[in-house]
Amino acid sequence: MKIENINEALRVLFHELVNDGYKRRHICSLTLGAQLEPQFESFLKGNDFGIKPLQRLVQNMGYKFNIIITPEDVDSDVAKFIDDSNQEFLSTCKQLLVERLNDTNVVRSASVAKTGLLANITNELFDSITK
Repeated sequence: MKIENINEALRVLFHELVNDGYKRRHICSLTLGAQLEPQFESFLKGNDFGIKPLQRLVQNMGYKFNIIITPEDVDSDVAKFIDDSNQEFLSTCKQLLVERLNDTNVVRSASVAKTGLLANITNELFDSITK
């Protein structure tokens, strides 16, 4: 499966979730992280994710991100295994996202920035308060 196909399948999945009434911000927080809303919005409008955002998204869904480079005449069993693995991820991804989107504690936790200057300052303040 080519990266363009994965991007398109994810875009369709995210649009389906939005059409089902889930908030874009929450989908973004659970997949890319709370701080990447502009990139997520751009993705929904048609710009593809590169390797790094796809890697983050796949890992946030509990999968490993691997790149497989095959010869032009790859064995059909190998090609089928790769395609089946990617299809399994895409179908599981939707189920997992729906479960997580319906859990307010998970959404709330994902919506808080965990890195960056603001997160670091917040963590320092919290540590000093709790000591």
